[in-house]
Amino acid sequence: MAARLSQTQGLILLGGAIAYIFVHFLVRKPERMYLWAHEFTHLFVAKMFLRRVHGFHITSRSGGKVVIDRTNVAIDLAPYVVPLYNVVALLPVTLVGGGDARRIYLGAAGFLFSMHLCFSVEGFIDGQPDVRRSGRVFSLAVVALAIMLWAPVLAAPASPAGFSGIPAFYREWIGKGMETALRLFARCRALL
Repeated sequence: MAARLSQTQGLILLGGAIAYIFVHFLVRKPERMYLWAHEFTHLFVAKMFLRRVHGFHITSRSGGKVVIDRTNVAIDLAPYVVPLYNVVALLPVTLVGGGDARRIYLGAAGFLFSMHLCFSVEGFIDGQPDVRRSGRVFSLAVVALAIMLWAPVLAAPASPAGFSGIPAFYREWIGKGMETALRLFARCRALL
C-alpha cells in the first residue's frame, strides 16, 4: 500500500488513524455509532440471504440485536468483514473527486477504518456470539483476509491509478505471495 500512496497521503491516512485512537482511548468511544453499523450490516446481509427479520433493536445498556429466522457465517461475520462507514464514505468521493475531496476522504478513511478495527478487535477479545458461532480461529482468518482485500479499495480514491489500479495491485500482491510461499516451501524442503 505504501508504494501506491505519496508520503503526504500516507501522513493524512496516519493522521486520521491516530485521531481515532485518541478519541477511542482518551475521549469517548463512539459505541452507539459503531453499534448502528454493526447491527445494520447484520440486517443488510441477512436480507441478501432472504432471511426473515423478526426484530432490530439497539439500546444503550444491552447493545444491539437483529432477530432473524436463521443465520450463517456470512451474516455472523459481516459486521467484522465490511467496514460500513468506510464504504459509505467512498460514495461522495467517487462522485465528487478532486484533490481536496480525496485528502479529506483519506483522513476520514483512516479515522473510520481505525474505528472498525478497534471495535472488531474488541469483539474478538470479548468473544461476541457472532464470532463464537463460527469459531474464533476461522473467524479471525476470514476477517483478516477481508480486511486485507478491502484496504486497496478503500485507498483507491487517493491513489493516482484510482479504482482502475486495483486489479494490478491484487495481481502483484498474489504474485508476491506465491513467490514467498514457494521460497518458504523450498527452505522447509531443504531442512528435511
